[in-house]
Amino acid sequence: MAQTITINLPDDLYQQLQQAAKLARQPIETIVAQSLTHSLPPLLKDIPPAYQADVYPLLTMSEAELQQELNQIFPSDRWTEYEALLDKRKSETLTAKEISRLNQLRRQADLVTFRKSYAAVLLKRRGHRIPTPADLPQPD
Repeated sequence: MAQTITINLPDDLYQQLQQAAKLARQPIETIVAQSLTHSLPPLLKDIPPAYQADVYPLLTMSEAELQQELNQIFPSDRWTEYEALLDKRKSETLTAKEISRLNQLRRQADLVTFRKSYAAVLLKRRGHRIPTPADLPQPD
């Protein structure tokens, strides 16, 4: 379903829209909708609700700050601890403290992943080239 909105545009912007519509042989409405689609930040709906409050602040970050997020790594000592707890859980019952620690480490790892992914999406939408995983910093 389509919604109708009324906005006031500066003359030069409207002329630019008219020219783009003419060149594309599309109605101005289509050009505006396409422009908004490409310029609005992606929604957080694909990120689990428990992590959205931690990821939402990325929307206001500068490109430099987003690049720092993209370069974050989950520390190798925590990764080793996480894997050890997962392995132990396969062969024996974890204590309540170990379960708590495993859940804490999982959340930390997930948070790094969600923030890095969202930073990459935002940078790409802002016209930046996104590095391949091989280009990103790796844990020690």
